[in-house]
Amino acid sequence: MALPSGIGTVTAVSTWPFTRKVPAAIEADGCDSSQLRTTIAIGTDSGCIMLVYSDGTTSVLEDSSGTSILQLLAQDSSAPMADEHSVPDIIAGDADGRVSVYVWGRVFSQTTLPAPIASLAPELNPHTPSSFLAGDMSGTIASCHVQETTWKAQLESAAACNDTSQRKQMEWLDSAVSSICSVWLPDAHKLLTSYVLAASARGFIQLLAHGTPVHTVTLTTPATSVCSGAFIGYTPDSLAGRHSQAIIGDEAGCLWVLSSFELVPYAQVDYPVTRVLALPLRAFVDQDGPDVVVCATRSDTVYILHQQQVVAMYSPEYWPTAVDAVADFRGLGPALVLAESKPGDSQSGTLHIVSLNAQLD
Repeated sequence: MALPSGIGTVTAVSTWPFTRKVPAAIEADGCDSSQLRTTIAIGTDSGCIMLVYSDGTTSVLEDSSGTSILQLLAQDSSAPMADEHSVPDIIAGDADGRVSVYVWGRVFSQTTLPAPIASLAPELNPHTPSSFLAGDMSGTIASCHVQETTWKAQLESAAACNDTSQRKQMEWLDSAVSSICSVWLPDAHKLLTSYVLAASARGFIQLLAHGTPVHTVTLTTPATSVCSGAFIGYTPDSLAGRHSQAIIGDEAGCLWVLSSFELVPYAQVDYPVTRVLALPLRAFVDQDGPDVVVCATRSDTVYILHQQQVVAMYSPEYWPTAVDAVADFRGLGPALVLAESKPGDSQSGTLHIVSLNAQLD
C-alpha cells in the first residue's frame, strides 16, 4: 500500500481493531470482505498524521508541522456515532512533549508533558473507557481522558526503589519511561486491581496505583516494550482474564512475563526487542488460550511466539520503521502492519499488510 509522497518517514503506526459493520444484505451474501474497513493511523518525522483505510483511501488529520510524531494510539471513539460512520479517536505524542487527541478527525484537546513522548497505551478503566496513558522521556506518567488529565506521576529513580540493598548498585541518572501499559493484577484479597506498569529506560519496572508507586521490579537489562495480556498459566475461568499479565521485552532480546508481581522467563530472541504486542488466540483458531505474542526487533525480523515458543518468523527485505498488529484485517484474519521507508528517500514510503495465518501455515 503506497503512501503519498512528501509526508516524511513513518515513525509511528497504530491500527484500530474495529471493522465497519457490514449491511445485513451483504452479510447474507457471505460478507464481502472488501466492504470491511480497517483504519491505520500513521505519523511521520515531519509531523504529518494520516489515516489509511484498508481500501487504499487516506485522510489527513495533520499536515507536516516539523515536529516528529513519536507515538500513536488509535482507540474506540469517545463520541457516539453510527457504525457506518465510525472513526477512531487518535492520540498522538510528539517530540515536543505534546499529547493531542483527535475526535471526529479534529483536535479535541491537548496536554503537554515535560519531555518527548516515549509511550502511549489504553488504560483499563471501566469507568472511563476512552482514557489512556502517556509516558515521556523525563519519567513523567499521565493518566488522561479525552477532556482532561486525571493524574500525573513521576517514575521514581533507582534510589527510591523498594529494595534498599540494591540502591548503591543502581545510581542511574534519570528514569525515562521506555514503555507503559495498564494491567489487572490480584491484590492481597484476590481482587483484581488496575495498575499502571511503567518500564524505565534505566532497567527497572514500576507499578503504580492511582498514580502512586506501589511496587518495583529490577531487571538486569533495560526493558524496551511492555504489553498486557494472558500469556502463561491460562485457564478458561482464570481470575485474571486477558489483561492479568504483562509481557516485557528488553535490550538483550529476553522476553519476560509479569504475573502476580513476579517475573517469569518467557522466551529469548536473537535481537534487541523494540515492540511487543498481544493478539488473542481466537484470532488464529476457533478456541481460547494464551495470547499470541508479536515481537518486533532491532533488525528486519519479527517473531511470532505462543506458549513460550517461537512459532514463526517474518523477515522482509527491509527494516520496518514502525510495526503494529491487528487481530482481523478486513475480515481476513490477523495481520502485521509494517511501515517501510526506502533508503535515501524520506519523502515516501509503503505500508505492508502481512497475513499472520500465512506465516504460521
